[in-house]
Amino acid sequence: MEIRVGTSGYSFEDWREKFYPADVEKGKMLDFYVKYFPTVEINSTYYRIRR
Repeated sequence: MEIRVGTSGYSFEDWREKFYPADVEKGKMLDFYVKYFPTVEINSTYYRIRR
């Protein structure tokens, strides 16, 4: 059995200087995140239906 650990989302501003470097661009947060976690929950459809 394989267990993957990740978080529910990845682009949180309050993670700067705690997980992300202070100067990481918002559009590069996922690139940084995948260096440490093999999976992430994208829950955007919880907030609105995609069209």
